[in-house]
Amino acid sequence: MTQIELIEEAQEDACTGTCRTCPSVGSCGERLVCRCLKVTEHEVVTAIRIHGLTTVRELREVTQAGDGCTCCHKELRQYLAVYSPSCSSEPICSLK
Repeated sequence: MTQIELIEEAQEDACTGTCRTCPSVGSCGERLVCRCLKVTEHEVVTAIRIHGLTTVRELREVTQAGDGCTCCHKELRQYLAVYSPSCSSEPICSLK
């Protein structure tokens, strides 16, 4: 193993949910997405899936994530892009 691989493995093992080393959205359920209100990735993903959320406003209402300093809004939009049911729906065409 290279030194970089060893460091990455150690970071994965040490992930406590407060790190930013998790490789992608949805990879670490314990990671804090909203640090102000201590909302985890698992809570965000679960809320999106169960409630069919499609906007940051809806996500804020259900989980309170993003109600503090709002720094996590960009990341919340990433979760919505990946897990929201609107991503899998067919586009609506009004032309007939």
